[in-house]
Amino acid sequence: MRDPKRQKQLRSFLDLCETVGFPVEPFQAKIAGALLGPEREKLITLPRKNGKSRLVGTFAAWHLLTTPEAQAVVVANSKEQAEIIDRYARQVAMHPAVEQQFEPRFRELRGPDGSTLTVKSADAGRLLGLTPTLVLYDEFCVAKDDEIYTALRSALLPGATMAVVSTAGWGAESPMGRLRARCLAQDDIRVRGCLTDARGPNIRMLEWMVPKDVPLTDHQAAKKANPLSLITPRWLKEQREALHEIDYQRFHLNRWVGRIGSWLPARAWQQCANGSRPQQGCPIWVGVDVGGARADSACVWVSRLGDDHYALDAAIFSGDDGVVGVNETILRLAERFQIREVVFDPWRAQVLVRGLEQRGIKTTAFAQSDSRMIPASAALHQAVVEGRIHHPDDDRLNEHVAAAVARHGRRGWRIDQAERGTPVDGLIALVMAYEAASAPEPPETKILGWL
Repeated sequence: MRDPKRQKQLRSFLDLCETVGFPVEPFQAKIAGALLGPEREKLITLPRKNGKSRLVGTFAAWHLLTTPEAQAVVVANSKEQAEIIDRYARQVAMHPAVEQQFEPRFRELRGPDGSTLTVKSADAGRLLGLTPTLVLYDEFCVAKDDEIYTALRSALLPGATMAVVSTAGWGAESPMGRLRARCLAQDDIRVRGCLTDARGPNIRMLEWMVPKDVPLTDHQAAKKANPLSLITPRWLKEQREALHEIDYQRFHLNRWVGRIGSWLPARAWQQCANGSRPQQGCPIWVGVDVGGARADSACVWVSRLGDDHYALDAAIFSGDDGVVGVNETILRLAERFQIREVVFDPWRAQVLVRGLEQRGIKTTAFAQSDSRMIPASAALHQAVVEGRIHHPDDDRLNEHVAAAVARHGRRGWRIDQAERGTPVDGLIALVMAYEAASAPEPPETKILGWL
C-alpha cells in the first residue's frame, strides 16, 4: 500500500481496533487494506470461523466515525446473518473510548455527522432506494439469484464501496461463481500459496483456498488457508472427521464444489452388490416413495444382518399404476416377512397408507424436509462407504442410485434429483427404510407387579 492517504486510513482503522480491544492479525490487516483500496467492489472469501464478521463489523463502525454523512448498509440472505455484523459494530460503539460518538437505536446505529449503519432484509425491492457509501454483503455463497446483488451494486454512487464477504460457493454458474469469475478475468492475478489476490480497475478479490491437489488429510496445508491464529491443524482434523467431505472442503478448505455432485465416491455402491436379500421370515422395514405419471414409485425393504450390516431388496414401478404395484408388493411382503414399519413420503401416499393401516400394518410419515433428509442422507452415505449395505444389484435401483446427487443447502447436503424428472425414487425409499431399520429399538417394557 503506497498511497499515503490509504496508509493513513489503515493506520486510523488499526488504531480503533487497538482501542476497542480487537487484536488484528496480519491477514485481517491485509483485508482491511483491500477494503480501503480504490476498487469500487471487493470480494473477500476465506473459510468459516476466520473472524470475517468481526473484522467487517468493526470496519463498518470505523466508517461511520471517519466518513461524514456515511450510509453503511449490511445485507445477507437472512436478516439473522446480517445482524451478526451489526452486532460487532454495536460492540465497538459501546466501548467507553468511543461510546460518546455513537447513538445505538433499534433499527440503526448512528454515528457523528448524521452517519448511520442499518441492517436490510434480503428483499431486492426494498433495496432500490438506497444511496449507500458502504455496502457489506455477507455470505453471498447462499444467494440463489442476482436480484439482491444487482440492487446493491446499481446503487453505488462515485466514491462508494461494496464488499462481498463469504465462504466458497457451489459452482461457476451460481451468482457468487459469476462474481468470482469476473475477478479471475482481471489482468493482475497474484497467487502465493493459498492466497489469490486478483485486481482490476474496479474490482479486487482476496481468496484463501487450499489447492485442489492437496489431500483432505493434510491438515497442515489446510491451516495455511485458515489464517486465524485460533484455528489449529488439530481442530481441522476434528472437523474433517465430523463433516461430510463435501462440506469440509467448502467450509474449511474454501474450495468450490459443484452445487450438485455425486453423493457417493466412485464404485462405492457397486462394491456393496453381493446378491444379498432379506431372508424370508425376518423382520423388515419398508420405505415407500409414490410417484405419478412422470415419476417412478418405489418400495424398498431392509433387514438387519447383525454387526450393523443390512440387506435390502426393491421393487420399482413406472406410471400412474405404480402405486398399485407398490401396494401389491407390500401385501406380498406381509406374507413372507415380519413388517415392523412402513415409512412413507406423505405426498401421494395417503390412500395407500390408509389401506395398510386397516390391515394392521404400522405406518410412519417421513417428511421430505431438510431437517429429516440431511441427517438421513448422511447416515446412508456412511453405511454404503463403510460397506455395511448389501444389495442384490437390481438394475432399476442401481439406475436410481447413480442418478442421484448431493444437493447443498444452508444446513448441509441431502440426496436429491440432479434435475426435475430424474428418477431417484428408489433411493429416496431406501433412505427412509434404512433410517427406520437402523434406529435403536425402544426399550422393552416390563411389568414388575401391581401397585
